[in-house]
Amino acid sequence: MPTYKNSNTGDIVEYEQPSPRLEMLPNWHRLDGAEPEEPQEPPAEPVERPAKAASKGDWQAYARSRAQDEEEAAAIDSLTKDELITRYGGDG
Repeated sequence: MPTYKNSNTGDIVEYEQPSPRLEMLPNWHRLDGAEPEEPQEPPAEPVERPAKAASKGDWQAYARSRAQDEEEAAAIDSLTKDELITRYGGDG
């Protein structure tokens, strides 16, 4: 069971499931040793769709910026450049 401590007040609470709310607040910390997963931040600047002639690496970066979940992002490395262009919009 996840246990949290408030660094401002010293309060300690225990939940049956991890609390996304407490994990995002800077004054609450997990005591059970489990570190919450760091949320993946979106790229600072949106990745523009590359030209068809761009490298496979450029297409992979673009596809990762458009992936809907981790499973889709993990599959990107197994796609050919032509598959990336077809799937992620090669109109450029």
